[in-house]
Amino acid sequence: MLFVFLIYGYAQYFGQNKPTYKELDYQLYKTPHFELYHYFKSPELVQSLGQLAEKWYYYHQQVLIDTFSTRNPLIIYSNHADFQQTTAISSRIDVGVGGVTEGMKRRVVLPVTYSHQQTDHVLGHELVHAFQYHILETDPQISLMAIGNIPLWMVEGMAEYLSIGSINSQTNLWMRDALIQDQFPTLKEMTYDYRYSPYRFGHSFWAFIAYKYGEQYVPRLFKATARDGYEKAIGDIFMLSTDSLSVLWEQTLRNHLLNASIDSTFNIVGNRILSKKNSGRYNLNPAVSPDGKHLVFLSERDMYAIDLFMADAHTGEIESRLYTATSHDEIDALNYLETSGTWSPDSRYFAFIAFMKGQSTCLIFDTKKKQIVNEIKLEEVDDINWPAWSPKGNLIAFSGLKEGRSDIYTYNIKRKELLNITNNPYASMQPSWSDDGQSIFYTTDQPSKQHLPSSRGFFNIAQTDLKGNQKVFSTFEGARNLNPIGFGDNNEVLFLSDYDGRRNLYLFNTSSEQIYRITNYPTGVIGMTEYSPALTMCGNTLYYTMLWKGEFSIFKTDVSYMNHNKTEVTDRQMNLAASRLVPFSPIPSQIETNLYFNRQPQAVSVDSFFNDRIKRKFKLDYLGNVQGGVMAGRFGAGMAGSIEAMFSDILGQNMMYTALSINGEVYDFGGQVAYINQQKRVKVGLSLSHIPYRYGTYSYDYIENEDGTTDRSLNYIFRRTFEDKASVFTFIPVNKTKRFELGASYAIYNYRIEKYKDLSSFSQYYASDKEKLPAPAGFGTAILDAAYVIDNAKMGLASPVEGKRLRIQGEYYLHHMKMQTLLIDYRKYFFIKPYSLAFRIYHYGRYGIDSDSDRMTELFLGSPWYVRGYDTGGFYGTNTDDGNALSLNQLIGTRLLVSNIEWRIPFTGPREIAMISSGFLFSELALFIDGGVSWNKHSQPVLSLTTNSDNERIPIFSGGLAYRINLFGAMVIEPYYSFPFHQAHFKSGQFGMNILAGW
Repeated sequence: MLFVFLIYGYAQYFGQNKPTYKELDYQLYKTPHFELYHYFKSPELVQSLGQLAEKWYYYHQQVLIDTFSTRNPLIIYSNHADFQQTTAISSRIDVGVGGVTEGMKRRVVLPVTYSHQQTDHVLGHELVHAFQYHILETDPQISLMAIGNIPLWMVEGMAEYLSIGSINSQTNLWMRDALIQDQFPTLKEMTYDYRYSPYRFGHSFWAFIAYKYGEQYVPRLFKATARDGYEKAIGDIFMLSTDSLSVLWEQTLRNHLLNASIDSTFNIVGNRILSKKNSGRYNLNPAVSPDGKHLVFLSERDMYAIDLFMADAHTGEIESRLYTATSHDEIDALNYLETSGTWSPDSRYFAFIAFMKGQSTCLIFDTKKKQIVNEIKLEEVDDINWPAWSPKGNLIAFSGLKEGRSDIYTYNIKRKELLNITNNPYASMQPSWSDDGQSIFYTTDQPSKQHLPSSRGFFNIAQTDLKGNQKVFSTFEGARNLNPIGFGDNNEVLFLSDYDGRRNLYLFNTSSEQIYRITNYPTGVIGMTEYSPALTMCGNTLYYTMLWKGEFSIFKTDVSYMNHNKTEVTDRQMNLAASRLVPFSPIPSQIETNLYFNRQPQAVSVDSFFNDRIKRKFKLDYLGNVQGGVMAGRFGAGMAGSIEAMFSDILGQNMMYTALSINGEVYDFGGQVAYINQQKRVKVGLSLSHIPYRYGTYSYDYIENEDGTTDRSLNYIFRRTFEDKASVFTFIPVNKTKRFELGASYAIYNYRIEKYKDLSSFSQYYASDKEKLPAPAGFGTAILDAAYVIDNAKMGLASPVEGKRLRIQGEYYLHHMKMQTLLIDYRKYFFIKPYSLAFRIYHYGRYGIDSDSDRMTELFLGSPWYVRGYDTGGFYGTNTDDGNALSLNQLIGTRLLVSNIEWRIPFTGPREIAMISSGFLFSELALFIDGGVSWNKHSQPVLSLTTNSDNERIPIFSGGLAYRINLFGAMVIEPYYSFPFHQAHFKSGQFGMNILAGW
């Protein structure tokens, strides 16, 4: 996965946390081209990882013709739970992320996995990104920012091709599916349409380029795209338009991949019970209950996240949603990618794997009470996956990972005993019990006795009894045989294999060693990845997932139907040619040669590897130049241009943030520097800042004429408050959604006041004369603050759509200001597919003797963040003279109470939810009603819609339509049209703008 220019702001108002549950003891291991940061106890594992990195450097350097001048950092974790807590990458790490490479330091960050093959591939993939960054950084005609010119499919596809080559059945079946359905994309569609996997289609594209033109064009096209964009680069290099190249690519794959009768004519085995018609586009990892009544599966049915659903196993009708992040926010993440759950023998309890408090945990869910009743945490291993509940009831089998090695374990629920069953150096994954509960089938990379030497990654089906007596079966040698399911008597097992370049279902008899083909699909029986569980069985009924039209459906079939359609397989020879993405090419391939012969760099030996001391040097992580932004604080709100930079050490445990901003005159210069130590669970930091706050009010000057008449002139009092502050602060994450914040600071405040005289209207003052007025004396005060924050909201296209947010915050001023503040901000979101109903109640107030001191700027209720439609307008006047006018003083106070309601409508975005389908423009409409009231110690809110007194504060309202546009995740802009309502009358519509995501 590519990562560039994303930072996680700890000092955020809301936002979910990235807790650090463990303090890891990092060590540094150096190879000729890499610095490997780790905390493994096994020197053999560390040496092996160093050798893998050097191997991939050797491979990629030959193709990309690039050499690192300094060692590239690698940060490797022992499991995915630790990887999710990494401080090297500031953004949150999703469960589906196998590795990350960031740009400024070229840090490659990843966990080891359950098999050597998978770890090897992820490392090879991420190191391609390191080379990509290095190429951009060192080429004098390009810069690191040019990564934005390169489409994601080109970046990720290149990493896949250089780490896999042209032989891959998984990408193959995705291409066949698109070709059969006549949904093969053009390069433009791949760039803008989210439906096309950048990994799979990008992989296929680069394999085609290497086949057609040669691998020397890989770095040439990459660099040219970085300079000029992919369309011009393709035209300049290949003398073809992108449309012509798209047609040539598609036709080449169509002629090569659709060459068998089953590519056009085949039978579906069973019936489709879960698909896009009654669920989502991705229906994955099915698990059927032993009584055959319920089917639990994963789906993005509700669009914004992968959740756990339970359906009627006969009809596919959705019965309930067992898990979603908004209902179980004590769980940091659901492990959804390569594991499914398992049922208890009595069909009441369902066990699944989730991440809680920095550890993979098996959760037992009571499907009747709809609650989690047990948590299984195994301290003896680093990670657990693929749970399988024994038919006998007391045992659950897992694949456990420890120090880079996976084994099959059993856990006795009653005795709370863990036992390593396989205990060998080979990968052991995907356990499945035999019907009698006396043995376990599993997947392994251990060769069988008949296995022929092969450099290509393979997996075999194996069986072990509870005493650890193991046998590896000879099914399709050299193929990737996965997902075993015990079937019928204890001598039969169903499994998936790609031995003929596709991925189909087979039945293996362990006694006779006969193999039968059950399905014969051109695409295949598969989950999101090749390791994802795709099979589940109860009695005589089998459920499986299949890729079709770029979507995953769940099919149901019975044993009699399978027996009727099965055919014996006699030719078990692995056909690598059938797994090729493109035809054989007469152009030599360095990548294919390296991968086939598993070449090792001859010049590199472990004698050149050594341990060293970690040096915590600060280097640049992020540099941004924000031309426009919004700031808000206890003194008011404003806009500014700014530049900011983030620095950190190599592990990201120590971070430094700096920012400078200016808006208008020299007085409006502001800056901040902050340091955060995030090595431990409690994050501690300090900051120094100078911030100018700008605020203005209107007033009248009255002049008595000689004839006894009185004239008045409208003035604008423009006030600046300058805050110079030193702070110490700490953040204490409870979990992903809850945290405490504590802080202490000392601030010095100074003021500058100017008067703009004789204005002609309330909306213009910049062209008027101004004079400097006396300002209050400056002062210093110490402040203690504390806050409790909850945020489990799911983000939609431009605002939250489900869940809740709560912030309760208090401040106590110690001297020179006898004042306390209270903030309560509660937000609740209800998802009514595809719409969302949002509520907010907000209160901020200053209390105490000095709460109304003129040394503190008052708050403005008419900010568009509170009540829209009041930041400009011709309706302001003097309500003491005109009962229809609204005095600006009505909107200014030291205490605010605001309430908002919105009906949010997806406008442009995914066609499953949006009114207008778009793959790149995400936006939403919002019908809103805002209301609020402001007051201070010398006024009070009244239950009335009208007033002619400034001491009586009436509520103001507005209603209208907002349009939020998500600018590629960088910012959200919100133009709106609002109709203010005050003094019991609607006013003319007001146009305004917010530059923030929806509340």
